[in-house]
Amino acid sequence: MTEEIEMRSSSSAGFTYIDVMIAVVILMVGILALLSGVTGAIVQSRSQEAQLQAKQIAASTMESIMSLKETDPNRLGWITIGNIGANIDSQGNPRGIFLNGERVVREDPGPDEVIGTADDTGPLIPNVTRQIIITDECDPDRPSYNCPTPGPNEVKIRSVEVRVTYLIGAIRRQEVLRTVLTDYVVGD
Repeated sequence: MTEEIEMRSSSSAGFTYIDVMIAVVILMVGILALLSGVTGAIVQSRSQEAQLQAKQIAASTMESIMSLKETDPNRLGWITIGNIGANIDSQGNPRGIFLNGERVVREDPGPDEVIGTADDTGPLIPNVTRQIIITDECDPDRPSYNCPTPGPNEVKIRSVEVRVTYLIGAIRRQEVLRTVLTDYVVGD
């Protein structure tokens, strides 16, 4: 009878190899779930950082375009708010200064102090491109060359769209800002 008691107590004392393996597997599943959550949080954080940067680039570009119309008209001004090759002046010269197509983004505006032009300087912002699309709009009360029935007036309305494309891993995302600019003077 003493042998029976000793056998029972010795078989229930300690953990078996199977018990330890099951505990390790459960622990590993928990650790992998935790690591997955941390990785997801890091990716989300980087995604939000890139999105914020893209929004700031788009807003800075739009602000630069909007302030340009208030600049000295002999140097820049309303006539230059257009893509390169647009905004033909009275002598037939194109006056638009903003680059066409999707372009890399540089940190500094360059000597003309206008963002999105050919003279932008500084290091490239990695994985970010910008496209500025400026379109002359028809004012039916003051028809210009671009109206269905062309008129003699100068263009006074332009739509502006700034698209900033950025990468999150291998996924392309885009932030877009749109506005309409006018060049009316009180009493016009």
